[in-house]
Amino acid sequence: MEVVTDAVPETALDHYEILRRGGTNCGDEDFSLCKCPYCGRIYLVECEADTLYLDPANLDRRIGINIGVSEFRCEGCGSEFPILLGSNAPEGMRVSWRDLAASPWRWVSLRTRDGAA
Repeated sequence: MEVVTDAVPETALDHYEILRRGGTNCGDEDFSLCKCPYCGRIYLVECEADTLYLDPANLDRRIGINIGVSEFRCEGCGSEFPILLGSNAPEGMRVSWRDLAASPWRWVSLRTRDGAA
């Protein structure tokens, strides 16, 4: 399994842009990224309310999740995997700058939105 040394930190996410596009939170603008360890599909997670955003073009497409519980099936490949965040996430679920830059979620960070990775 590839070791992700350049994982996108939570602090790099543009909370203003997420909220502007329809994301919500409970006042603690705590967003993170995770990806399917099988197919690499990226998801945005709102950590405080345990919400998984499914579609980067439509933030109304979201579901409630139980962090760390295998209940969600990836929309890309159908595999079941736990939702784990930040330092708790296994390497295969961490999103690198390259992953983000190549995904439709690239708008979520100023660095990738402007074309840099």
